[in-house]
Amino acid sequence: MGIVKIASDLDGTVTRELELDSFFQAYSSKFLKLTSMPSKQYLEALQTVRHDMETDPLKYGHRHNGIFSGPTKGDPIGANTVTHIEFMRRILRGTLSEIDICTALRTEDDVQRIKEDCYQAADPQRRTFFRDGAAEYLNALAHMFPCNTAIASNSREDSIARKLSRLDGLEVQLHIIGLTFKMNVESENGQIQPPGFPVPINPDRPTYLDKLREFHPDLNEIAVIGDNFFLDVAPVLLNGGYGVLIESEATQGYEVPYLLEHPHGHFAKNFDDALAFIERHRASEK
Repeated sequence: MGIVKIASDLDGTVTRELELDSFFQAYSSKFLKLTSMPSKQYLEALQTVRHDMETDPLKYGHRHNGIFSGPTKGDPIGANTVTHIEFMRRILRGTLSEIDICTALRTEDDVQRIKEDCYQAADPQRRTFFRDGAAEYLNALAHMFPCNTAIASNSREDSIARKLSRLDGLEVQLHIIGLTFKMNVESENGQIQPPGFPVPINPDRPTYLDKLREFHPDLNEIAVIGDNFFLDVAPVLLNGGYGVLIESEATQGYEVPYLLEHPHGHFAKNFDDALAFIERHRASEK
């Protein structure tokens, strides 16, 4: 048995998040429009939430169904989303005394709707900056696995395609898997907390895993490459597949020993290192 198909993450793995001021401005502008909240109150209360999150970052990571999904350290867009979710939930709980009654926020459904609307309004403001060697990396994967290489991302498929169309030197067609909702955790089934990990890993992420199974039905024969251990790599690795974590700003450090000891895992310093691991574990042609 070995790797038959490969899926690479896009944002943070192939691209870099730079020059995000216009994204954050568009997000805040949409938030204020949807909530009709006074700008001064919003900025002051948001600062309070940010301070609390910076003080205890593991408490305020990505959560879904009340279950910890992953930290946001090193992920500026993820941190912005989580900050606004916590901000809105404090309004629902009535623990932000400086905020006047906000009629747009009555239920958890309102929180999720506003979060999605703000992200969609801001996303077009993101500029795409590719990591050095990104085209060569994707070309190499596609030549290693002809017709069996995919990009798996939380973004919409048309957004992924637009970004890839701007990558100079990309010579191959990649299968695109969009809207993977990697943050969404269904339950604590399969939860583990390896030595050195300050929080548990929850691999039960049915949307992400089902999308990968549509690409290839046997997770044991799939490898994923990504920059976020909790969101990209662990769900597949802990369900029998292969996982490679590319070093980035999101690397926490405690994942590294675990990956290096795992028979299907690897921590890669760069694209060449990741490709070498994938080549070693590629399934032999029958």
